[in-house]
Amino acid sequence: MKPLPLALTALLTLTLLLPMPAAAQQRHHQPEGGVERLFPNPRRIIELRDELGLSPDQQTQIRTLLQESRSTHQARRQALQQARASLREQVQSQANANAIRQAFNQVLELENELKRQRLELGLSLRQILTPEQRAQLIEHTTEQRQQRRGKRRPRQAPTAN
Repeated sequence: MKPLPLALTALLTLTLLLPMPAAAQQRHHQPEGGVERLFPNPRRIIELRDELGLSPDQQTQIRTLLQESRSTHQARRQALQQARASLREQVQSQANANAIRQAFNQVLELENELKRQRLELGLSLRQILTPEQRAQLIEHTTEQRQQRRGKRRPRQAPTAN
């Protein structure tokens, strides 16, 4: 590969991997249609136990699921942080393109593992709740999202100078 295309590739990759502002990171981790939005936050289900009419057995099952998934989730997030740091270091160093691709694929694999874990947790929670409780939870979650959207300041159109 010629030096100029390699330099442009490295520069582009570095630009994409630089730390994003906090708001952008939040959007990245909570995309509108992503896996994170398919199921409500399990902690939120516990908070709404009275409104949903969760039985003591359901509450115990949900808490057990949360405890079981917490350690695995933390370990995967830590591995993902390390993989991202490794990728960033390789991009900034003189690592070859194949090493960078391999590090990038590792990051993607770990991100997908976290999403799969979240999906499995959501499916397990879904089995614990009754259809009526799931409907109530969806209604409550939808209302909350609409309220949050209403609190946001509307975007202003750019003004001409």
